Amino acid sequence: MSKARFILTLLLAMTVSATAWAQDAKPITNADFGVTITPPEKWEVAQGNDKSVASFKHAASGSHIEVIGTKLLSADVHDVFYNTFHKTLKESNFEATQEKVDTKVGEVDTKKSTYKFTHSGITLEVVIHEFTKNDVAWLVVGYIQDSEAEKFRGEVDNVIKTMKFTEN
Repeated sequence: MSKARFILTLLLAMTVSATAWAQDAKPITNADFGVTITPPEKWEVAQGNDKSVASFKHAASGSHIEVIGTKLLSADVHDVFYNTFHKTLKESNFEATQEKVDTKVGEVDTKKSTYKFTHSGITLEVVIHEFTKNDVAWLVVGYIQDSEAEKFRGEVDNVIKTMKFTEN
């Protein structure tokens, strides 16, 4: 077998293995936040930022879901966390397309908002759910290409529905 054919076969095998792994991604448990989060089917666990409790990516579309938690000193300060997050988005030229609306996702009461953001000719729909649970302020944020929004918007909800909480 030629060296080029061997490398091509190896790359193909790695791609198939990565796809199979993404389909079988295991739940992420974070004991510090008392939560287990299951990725959507056919999504892979991705590297998030330092604030992420979990981060998932849909390889084919480039869509991304990030779960962010912050422990609250007291339950009544959650608005500071959420308002700062939204203020930062607006200052970064994200356009609010839906202000906070009370929404129920599975058993969780959230406030849902959406934004649009265009960069380099690509427009993203950003779906944000915010809620508190066990003195933790949660943000579940989906970044979805607007052309794929209808297809993947529900996956953000599915992440919330799979979140299992324990008392810390």
